[in-house]
Amino acid sequence: MYLQSCTIVLRNHSTLICKTVEQSLGIIDHHGSSNIDAIVIKAKKGNHVHHYQTLSVEESIESLMSL
Repeated sequence: MYLQSCTIVLRNHSTLICKTVEQSLGIIDHHGSSNIDAIVIKAKKGNHVHHYQTLSVEESIESLMSL
């Protein structure tokens, strides 16, 4: 499985779309969990795309690190 995209929605309603795990983790680290409303991870395995969108910030970080 690999990252297709990671969408990070900030509390100020800005939306950031990342294409790499490193970029995603850097943005999460930079803004901090208190400034993040939601994280949507799209990971691809074969022809299937898996969406992860109801995870906490900590769970999202763990999921990103496992990709």
